[in-house]
Amino acid sequence: MVRKKRIKPTVMKMALGFMRFRRRVDIPMWHVDHISKVANILREYADRIEASHSSNAMRASDKTMHCQSLIKSMNRDMGQITPRDPRERGAEKLRYTDFGLINEAGFDELQARDDMNE
Repeated sequence: MVRKKRIKPTVMKMALGFMRFRRRVDIPMWHVDHISKVANILREYADRIEASHSSNAMRASDKTMHCQSLIKSMNRDMGQITPRDPRERGAEKLRYTDFGLINEAGFDELQARDDMNE
């Protein structure tokens, strides 16, 4: 009798493309209003992830997949924070300075904003 090798649920979900090893969140932090908004979003999603971890209704692979979907939702919410990034995606304005290669795209728009005067 030949035994089939049993694939673990987490490995199966990764092989099918449902899960990744890591998820990333882009957090905007260039305006003072972003501080409280980001803190609220992080607090909300931390509570939701903790509730998912302590759930008895899901297997371990389902918990991690659910948490990854929460992280994707958090990334979407972070992208909707105002004021928005003035740069267009993929538009770079590179220049070498004393500090190295700097992307100066959006600097002029930020310089023109009155709410960033200190």
